[in-house]
Amino acid sequence: MYKKQMTLQRVLCILVIVASALVFVYALGYMTDVYDMIYVLRASYKTDEIKAFLADMDLFNRSMVRVGIGMILVSLTLLLTNSHVRRRYYIGNYAATGLNVCAAAAVSVWAHGQIDAFRARYLSGIIDFEVVKNWADRNARNGGISVYTDSTFWFDVHYFIFGLLLLAAILLIVNAIWKVLLMKDERSRLAQGKAVSA
Repeated sequence: MYKKQMTLQRVLCILVIVASALVFVYALGYMTDVYDMIYVLRASYKTDEIKAFLADMDLFNRSMVRVGIGMILVSLTLLLTNSHVRRRYYIGNYAATGLNVCAAAAVSVWAHGQIDAFRARYLSGIIDFEVVKNWADRNARNGGISVYTDSTFWFDVHYFIFGLLLLAAILLIVNAIWKVLLMKDERSRLAQGKAVSA
C-alpha cells in the first residue's frame, strides 16, 4: 500500500503544480479574442458600456495574472516540504496541503463568479455582433485584418481549468487521509512487533 500511496503523492504534487500553472496561462490568454476585437473596432464602435466592460475585464485579468503567479508559488510549497517524497508526513506537509486546498477552493469560487458574470455581460447585447461582423468583413475585404469573433471559448474553458484545480485539491485531501491511515497502521504494527507492509 505504501508504494501505491507514494506513487500517488508524487503524481499529485505534479498535478497541483500543472493545474496552478494552467491558471496562470489561462490568465494570459483570457482577454485575447474579445479585447483584440473591441480594441481594433474602438474607433467606429465605441460606447460607454463597452468601455466599462473592457475596463472591468482588464482589472479582473490583471488580478488573475497575480493569482496565477500566487497559485504557482503556493503549489511549490508541496515541493519545499518534500510532500512528494515523504514516507511520513509532518506538520509542514499538512500545512502545505491545507494551504493548497484552501487556495484552490477560494480561487475557483472567486474566478468562476467573475468569469460567469463577464460572459453574461458579453452576450447581453452590449456588442451588436452583426454590426461588428459586417465591419470586420468590410475591413478584411479592403486588406485589413478580420478580428471578429462571437466565440465564448475563453469564458467557457474556465470550467476545465478550475475543475482541474478543484480535482487536484480533492485528491490532496484524499492523499492526506490515506497517509494518516497508513501512518496509524504502521505505528500499530510496530507496537505489536509486526513487520511494516511495503
